[in-house]
Amino acid sequence: MSRNELIPAFLIHRRDYRNTSLLLELFIASEGRLPAIARGAKSGRSSRALLLQPFTPLLISLSGRGEVKSLAHVEVDGRPLRLTGDRIYCGIYLNELLMRLLERGDPYPYLYIHYHQTLARLTSTELASQCLRDFEIQLMKELGYELLLDHTADDDEPIDPDCYYDYHIEHGPVRTVSGRSETQIRGRTLICLHNREKLDEQGAFEAKRLMRRVINFYLGDKPLKSRELFQSLR
Repeated sequence: MSRNELIPAFLIHRRDYRNTSLLLELFIASEGRLPAIARGAKSGRSSRALLLQPFTPLLISLSGRGEVKSLAHVEVDGRPLRLTGDRIYCGIYLNELLMRLLERGDPYPYLYIHYHQTLARLTSTELASQCLRDFEIQLMKELGYELLLDHTADDDEPIDPDCYYDYHIEHGPVRTVSGRSETQIRGRTLICLHNREKLDEQGAFEAKRLMRRVINFYLGDKPLKSRELFQSLR
């Protein structure tokens, strides 16, 4: 990566570093998640702290040979994606998923595009829950944990929209008698998730419950702070 090469990126986390600098976590189209230091970004003569905001498409250049690079240049790449209301917390949630689940230095070019598209969708009138479920499913696929949604895990039968299924993480759906537990989900909901189709009210509830179970499985014992923040504010 050349010091003079401008590459697309998003800021997914930042915190103060020493007196005038910022320690950044960046999601870069060609490099994945990387740490960097914005030296002097908080000084009175610098405007970089104002540019380094979440949900803003950036063009950056980095310098240095160590694991933590130095931010050499930053500029805005088009219009910021302005999230409002509850959708701000949706964006924070997406960023925390990237922070928690992506290994540093592993490139995810398609996930980067999908992340950018999801932020853009969150600025529209589209249901936020639909945007989040689509992103979560794509994230699992990119990480190598793709969900089986179009046929059963035990006998490889196509999903029946009128049946209920018990979803086993890292295995898939198995047909069951009726929806009576938190692990069960309608076939109709599985098909909508597979095809990225609009979910009805019950489907949205079932899909959220399923994806929460799946993501919690891979996160481990440490809960997401964005969920706790959203719940406390509500």
